[in-house]
Amino acid sequence: MLRLRSWLLWVAVCLAGAGGLFAGGNAAARELTVVINPAPPYRLVKETPDGLSYSGIYVEVVREAARRVGIDLAFEVVPFRRALYLIERGKADLMLGPNRTDERQQYMYYFGAALPDEPKAIYIGALDGDIRSIQDLGAKSVGVLRGANHSRQLDEVADIRLVEAADYPTLFRMLDMHRIHALIVPELLAVELIRREGPFRIRKADLVLQGQPSFIGLSRQSDYFTDGSFTALEAALVEMRHDGTFDEIYARYAQPAQ
Repeated sequence: MLRLRSWLLWVAVCLAGAGGLFAGGNAAARELTVVINPAPPYRLVKETPDGLSYSGIYVEVVREAARRVGIDLAFEVVPFRRALYLIERGKADLMLGPNRTDERQQYMYYFGAALPDEPKAIYIGALDGDIRSIQDLGAKSVGVLRGANHSRQLDEVADIRLVEAADYPTLFRMLDMHRIHALIVPELLAVELIRREGPFRIRKADLVLQGQPSFIGLSRQSDYFTDGSFTALEAALVEMRHDGTFDEIYARYAQPAQ
């Protein structure tokens, strides 16, 4: 009888702890690590007297979703390719803005609420001939972000040479110094970087590549994925997509660039 009472007491303690967890008692204490690379206006990182501050379209989206479900976020700034590595190894939880590929889906879960598409602009030297079709990139060196998913349209271009760099400011400087013939960059990001880092001796080409949907990705090795808790955050993101929150956030950052 004593053994039975002890066992019942142990079960009661376990259930009480689980009840507090599922009731949300510990939910607010949960913290997810978000890896980001600076890419204004999507992901903004700024130094302040109190340390780094984070803002931008994607940062505001994930922050609002996290607020709605009661979780905390910790941001870690790393190059884009490093962010992919950390997600693949389960050393970070969330990544903001990756395109979906078959390879990435092996280690990353994409929340079912796509972020706004990112049309890709092409920039060339100020005195160079215009790029009006994808074939005009043939036999040229074209700067791209290391680790990024490049448009399949480029597979159709003969003799194109992709030159990778860790960040877009480096690519803009390479183009300005005539080390590459062109670069491919998200439109809004290009406007913001030219305003901050310029002037450059470059211009925007006529050709604009169709953007691919970007997502918030979750490491499949994250505890937040394996225990099924991610469904609450996904529901919040879907709700934000439908209630206009996505559009409101996007408009705040896109308006100044127009």
